[in-house]
Amino acid sequence: MKENKRTTYRISEAARELGISAEWLRVGEKRGYFPPALRDRNSYRYYTEEDIERMRNRHTSRRIEESVRVSTGVSRDESDTV
Repeated sequence: MKENKRTTYRISEAARELGISAEWLRVGEKRGYFPPALRDRNSYRYYTEEDIERMRNRHTSRRIEESVRVSTGVSRDESDTV
């Protein structure tokens, strides 16, 4: 039997997959932290499996980076100049 694989996710579903809120996903997209979502004619956001995987990698990298900063006592501004 063929597995029924999804091709797109609505913003709430993508956010759930990433473990963040839909609002955080919107803000992250607006700030350029996440890539812009596909939009339908009603301007609803849709994400592909590849989008979610890229965002998951980016989100994980960012959390690791923040953990290192906190554990070493280096501020964001200081680490950006290194």
